[in-house]
Amino acid sequence: MARFFVSGSKKIDTEIVDTENDGLLVIGAGLPRTGTLSMKAALIKLFKGKCYHMTEVWQGDQEDLDIWMNGLKGLNSSEEWRDYFKKKGFVTGVDFPMSLCWKELSQVYPDSKIILTTRDPGTWYDSVFNSVWQFNLLLHNSWTFRSVIESRRKISICCYMNKRPYRQLCERWMDVVEETVGTGMSIGIGPAISAGPKAGKQFFKDWEASVKANISPERLLVHQAKDGWEPLCKFLGVPIPDEPYPRINDTASIQQDLRNLKLMHAAIFYIAPISMSILGGFLFKERLFAVVRTLPEAFISPLKSVFMK
Repeated sequence: MARFFVSGSKKIDTEIVDTENDGLLVIGAGLPRTGTLSMKAALIKLFKGKCYHMTEVWQGDQEDLDIWMNGLKGLNSSEEWRDYFKKKGFVTGVDFPMSLCWKELSQVYPDSKIILTTRDPGTWYDSVFNSVWQFNLLLHNSWTFRSVIESRRKISICCYMNKRPYRQLCERWMDVVEETVGTGMSIGIGPAISAGPKAGKQFFKDWEASVKANISPERLLVHQAKDGWEPLCKFLGVPIPDEPYPRINDTASIQQDLRNLKLMHAAIFYIAPISMSILGGFLFKERLFAVVRTLPEAFISPLKSVFMK
């Protein structure tokens, strides 16, 4: 699952040169799949500092998980939030889980500016459903697929991802994110997407209405990727870079990862057992025939009628 969020992130982070901060300058309030990865790249370019994104949770340590598991339950104090972001060196942030806490963080950092990344509600639902949600469907509906993911997760977390130890509660992380009810909302993103396109689109509209109702207009920028640099830079009071606005679409990489997981699943639970059965039958056919010859004729006759026509 981590690769779904990490894809495309490492190249963006090469822009970071300033890891010192006095707090969050920009807080993203937009939902996932609204151009948040492009906005992350843009904010890193403008501030030359670290921008928080879902990728940081997957790549992080126990502290990165704990701060959000507590934060999504409303258990963090303002001091704990400030200490965390100062210690980690972030100056901006977008996407879940930060945007799930946009109102609380906007109060912790009263001088910060809020950016609501947006897109057409219909295309948003389609983007979510056809990418990360397909993973969720397989995870919840297939115990064999869950077994593959669990095995891959243990290998990646314990062996390859910087040799980090297993993180407590990490297996519950996405469930908590999907179930968390944001400010002004009646359900979480998980139930909204599960309920279908109509409910998903209404969830999107209600989310944006809540942000606009709670943040003053002078502090809020509603931004689509197609708007580019000009409104963003004007809002933040920074020069416009002499290069195109980032357009990072990770849908293709997510779908490729999903295809790879499906292939791994098929290989483990279907191809490998069938292949072993065929190989075993070939290697031990003489013994099998010997066993068959010892069976009563009444048992063998029906088999002959089926397999020896």
